[in-house]
Amino acid sequence: MAHDEFSLIRQWTRRSDGQEGDGLTVGIGDDAAVFTPTPAMEVVACCDAMVETVHFLKETMNPSDIGYKSVISNISDIAAMGGVPRYALVSIAVSPSWSAEMTSQIYDGIHEACKAYGVRLIGGDTVSAPDALQLSVTVLGEVEKGRAIRRSQAKAGQVVFVTGYVGCSAAGLHLLLQLKGTGETIPARYRQLVREHQRPSAQVNAGRILQAVRGNGALNDISDGLASELWEIAEASQAVLSIDASLIPIREDLRFYAERAGRDPLDWVFYGGEDYQLVGTADAEHVGALQEQFAAAGIPFAVIGRVDAREGQSAVACTRGGRQMPLPKAGFNHFGRPE
Repeated sequence: MAHDEFSLIRQWTRRSDGQEGDGLTVGIGDDAAVFTPTPAMEVVACCDAMVETVHFLKETMNPSDIGYKSVISNISDIAAMGGVPRYALVSIAVSPSWSAEMTSQIYDGIHEACKAYGVRLIGGDTVSAPDALQLSVTVLGEVEKGRAIRRSQAKAGQVVFVTGYVGCSAAGLHLLLQLKGTGETIPARYRQLVREHQRPSAQVNAGRILQAVRGNGALNDISDGLASELWEIAEASQAVLSIDASLIPIREDLRFYAERAGRDPLDWVFYGGEDYQLVGTADAEHVGALQEQFAAAGIPFAVIGRVDAREGQSAVACTRGGRQMPLPKAGFNHFGRPE
């Protein structure tokens, strides 16, 4: 980084200066931030990293999208606990191929995501890197004491549900990679698929609805693909999940693009990742109330299976075309390039 480090940091974070109050005692500008949790709440903390060429490519993500998505992936983890995001810390290692202007645009995206979800940027670190850019974000949130939703809470007899639509981010990435270097523009029909990859949404409202309902079960956010997240619930809960593929909602633009690309859309649904929707379990008697609340909030909600009783076992099975088979445990590979 050729510029003065501290002036750049002040430039990139100035939109967070002077925002003390509402629980924040010391903000950016001191050695550390100080905040007070809301009474009767517990702190929820998560951290996620994005590394150039592993998690993103310059050809498929512009700098502001990278910053935006880095925050969303963490807010999604807070949502999966039924919590409310409050504060963020950002550590960035900038390589020589990233100019000060490009890095500033990363922070533009960070600030956009924080503003959209009521999160305050309260600190972090800035260093140089020899090659690839590395971005690590920590988000601190809150949830009512003793009410955090965990992966280990699935019980026999519950239903399995999913919010929103999954597979769209992977399809959008596939399209971007197909167009890379061609000079072609993104067809209007597929722009939402690309947006789902570059500018995903975190399901905070969905998590809050689920957290408020007695009889909720397990919950997980879909960052590494639906299959991977289902297996995490099954293993944490020592449960058997039975999924009906025909019940999984799939958007029409995804179906159409998959057909054009010669792909099975369920491959992206189960193994694509980075959708940041929620998958979980709930008592069957509460499903009607949940469907009403989700409909009122404008959030798609679909029951896609059930939790079966098999003592001491962890498994995920999927019914497709009338046949039930084990669902392979796989998902997005964080250490390899996407197809």
